[in-house]
Amino acid sequence: MVVGVLGGGVLLAVSGAAFLAPSGQSAPQAVAASFPGGQYFAVACGFSHTNNDDAIVFAGRPGLSHNHTYIGNRSTSAATTVASLLGGRTSCESEDDASSYWVPTLYDGRNSVTPLTGIVYYTKRTHADVTAFPAGLKLVSGKSRAKKRQPKEVVSWTCGGVGGKPKTAAVPQCGEDDVLTLQVNFRNCWNGKSLDSANHKSHMAFAKRGSCPSTHPVAMPTLSLILLYPPVSRYARVSSGKFATHGDFINGWDQAKLELLVASLNS
Repeated sequence: MVVGVLGGGVLLAVSGAAFLAPSGQSAPQAVAASFPGGQYFAVACGFSHTNNDDAIVFAGRPGLSHNHTYIGNRSTSAATTVASLLGGRTSCESEDDASSYWVPTLYDGRNSVTPLTGIVYYTKRTHADVTAFPAGLKLVSGKSRAKKRQPKEVVSWTCGGVGGKPKTAAVPQCGEDDVLTLQVNFRNCWNGKSLDSANHKSHMAFAKRGSCPSTHPVAMPTLSLILLYPPVSRYARVSSGKFATHGDFINGWDQAKLELLVASLNS
C-alpha cells in the first residue's frame, strides 16, 4: 500500500514493495514481494563520484583508502563533516537526503563499473517502535579486509535485480539481460550514546528475532543499501578484495523530515 509519494521519486510505502528507477529509465526487474519484509520507505539515489577516501575510517586523511563509489552527497571526501553534509548537493531524488552512502568500487578487469542506480531502504524490523537516526550517526557494515565469505544477511550479491536469488558472497557473473545487485544491511539497534565508535560498529548492534539487546536498547530502521550494476565478467572484483564487500553511511538528512518519515513506520 502506498502511503505517499514525495517529490521527484521518493516513495513512502507500507507493507509492500517498490522499485525506484532514475527519471526516464524503466525498472530493470520487478521486485520480489518478500523484500524488504516490513514497513519501509525508500529513496532512489544516482551515482555521484568515486575517490580513494573514507570519511569514517580515514577521516581527514585523503587518499589512504581503496577506491570507493558514492551515492547521495556529492561532496563526500576525507574532509567530510556532519556540517558539510547538511543541506549539500545530493544525487538522491529527495533534496532532504544529503546523507553519504558508499561502497568499494566494482572493477571488471582494470575498468571501474558505474552503478546504474542506487536504492536505500529504511525498514522497520523490530517489535518496538523505531526512532530516527540522530544527526551525524555513522554506520559501517561488512568487513573491509575479509578474506573469507561474510554472512549473506549482512552483504550479498545477486543477479536479477532487487530480491533476486540465489545470493552470493562474491561478485557473480550474471546473464547479459540480468542486473547485478549488491545489498548491504546495517545494524538497527543503537546504544543511545555514541554517533561512532573506535571500530565504527560497536555503538550499534543487530536486533535478534525483532528485539534489541539491553546494551543497545534504541530500535532504529534497518538501512539496506542497494546498488544495481550492468552485468560483468567473471574477472570482476571490488576494490577491497573478493570477499571484502562493505558499506558506509553518514546521516545527512534534514532531521525533521527524517523523523517524520521514520515515525510513519510505527503507525
